[in-house]
Amino acid sequence: MGNFVEWAPGVFRIIGKTGKQKEEFASYLVMGEKIAIIDLPSRSVGKDIISFIKKAGRDTSDIKYIILTHTHPDHWAGISALSKIKPQIVIHESGIKALTEGQKYILDKQFPNPSKFRLAMKSSLFSKIGKVKEELITRISDSETIDLGSEELILQSTGGHSKDSLLIQAYSAKCTFIGDEGNIAPEKPASFFIDGTGDSQKRLKVLKMLSNLSTDIICPAHQSPVPHPFDLYLHNLIFEHKHTKDTIYDILVSVGEAKTYYIAEEYLNTIGISWDSPFEELGVASTTVTAFLREMENEGRTHYEIHSKRWSII
Repeated sequence: MGNFVEWAPGVFRIIGKTGKQKEEFASYLVMGEKIAIIDLPSRSVGKDIISFIKKAGRDTSDIKYIILTHTHPDHWAGISALSKIKPQIVIHESGIKALTEGQKYILDKQFPNPSKFRLAMKSSLFSKIGKVKEELITRISDSETIDLGSEELILQSTGGHSKDSLLIQAYSAKCTFIGDEGNIAPEKPASFFIDGTGDSQKRLKVLKMLSNLSTDIICPAHQSPVPHPFDLYLHNLIFEHKHTKDTIYDILVSVGEAKTYYIAEEYLNTIGISWDSPFEELGVASTTVTAFLREMENEGRTHYEIHSKRWSII
C-alpha cells in the first residue's frame, strides 16, 4: 500500500508515480464523518485509498465525494477504481465533457495534436481512462461548500491553469488544495500551462490571492505541501510565471515569423521544460507556448496568421 502522510488533522496525502522520471501525482484524503478524495490520478492510488480507509476502521461507503481540481487526465484517471462505491464526482461545469466523453474529448480538446494521436492512445495513462456517467457528476459554476460533518470544504472557481480549475479549502484543517496552479514539475523551471485552456491573468491573480488566505498549508498536486509562511514559494511562482511569458515574446522577436512548434522547440531548449510520457508525446510544450502567445495577441503584441499558421510580432 502507498505511503499516507497526515499533513493536518484528517488530511492525508498519497503519491502516485508515472512517466520515465517517476513524476509525482498526488491525491488527498479529507476525512470527516464523510470522506472526500481530492484528485485521483491512477487506479493504483484508488485501490490504496480503499485499503487505507478499511485499515483505519472506516467503511468505504463513507467516501461520498471525489473532487477534481481540474479535469486533466492525470487528476482523474483512477476514478474507475471506486466505481462500485459510486461517490459523487465534483467538478467545475466546464469540465463535464472531459469526463462524459473520456478519451475522445481529452485527445481532441485538451491535447489537440492529431499527429500524436496513436502514440497517446497507446500510453498507459490514456488507455485506462473510461467514461463517467453524468448522473454521478456534480457540477459547480462559481463557488460551493461541501459539508463532511466535522469538516467543510469550500470550492471556488479560479480558471487559471485550466478553465475548469477549482481552489479547495478545508476550513477546519486550514489546508488549501491548489491542483496545478503551483509548479507542475518543481524541479524544472517555469513548468506552467500544459494546455491552451488556461488564463494567464487569472492564474496570476490566484497566486497573489494565496498569500492572503486564512490557511496554514498549501497543497499542490505535484509536490509536497508547503507550510506557512508561503512568501518565498509564492514569490518564485510569480517570478517564473512572468519570466515564461517574456521569454516566449523575446524568442518570437528574435525568430520572426515562426511556426508555433518551432517556437516551442526553441523555448524548450532555452528554458529547459521537459515533459515525460505521455505529455511529451502529445506536444504539450507547443500548446504551453500557444497559451501565452494568444494572451499576447489579445494585448496587441502578437498576431497569428491562420493560412500560414505562423505567429509574428506587431
